[in-house]
Amino acid sequence: MEVAMKDRLIGLTYAMVVLFAVCCQASYAGGKWKAAGTFVEGCSCMGVCPCELTGLKDGCEGLGAMMLGTGSSYDGVDLSGVKIVYASAIGQWVRLYVDAPDAKKNKAARDFASSYYRGFGKVEAVNDASIDWTGKDGKYTVLISKGDLMKLVTEPVLGGDGKTPITHTNTHSALNPSVMQGKTVSASYKDGDKSITLEGSNSYFNTRMKSSGAF
Repeated sequence: MEVAMKDRLIGLTYAMVVLFAVCCQASYAGGKWKAAGTFVEGCSCMGVCPCELTGLKDGCEGLGAMMLGTGSSYDGVDLSGVKIVYASAIGQWVRLYVDAPDAKKNKAARDFASSYYRGFGKVEAVNDASIDWTGKDGKYTVLISKGDLMKLVTEPVLGGDGKTPITHTNTHSALNPSVMQGKTVSASYKDGDKSITLEGSNSYFNTRMKSSGAF
């Protein structure tokens, strides 16, 4: 009787462990994403930054933003109309800011941004923000809180024809397999104990962002 009871307890314990593992796996499973819209970023590299092209470079500091349009989604939730900004010291920390039209998109945008940018470093915070974006074709101004928290100003770097920006293709970035070359005219970021200042350094942008993946 004692042996049978012991075997039943062992079996029950094993079943609970398996169930726990399955539940944990489900809770950490990432969703599928699609990103369509406009992207821009500036970083501290004075030359062409390797982060988007060949892989993340520890020590690079950057600010970036995406403005998502029709065709964007995360885990089945429409993300059109969402704006996301990141600030990061690669390999160290990431802070994210989300401007979303409604609560459902806000949650999905937070989950998407946290999942994607965790590769840049520890995600310390994801905050709601008022993000303003003006300009076109690589000449952008992106502001958080009217520039008090973050301001990023960029311009395109034209190629040999003097008309179109230099373009990098077949990159290692899941979000931007192709990016255009720009320059960070100026940028400033200050939130609590974290700050970034940029001038005359690298910038990338993508006027036709269209990519997808899964975490």
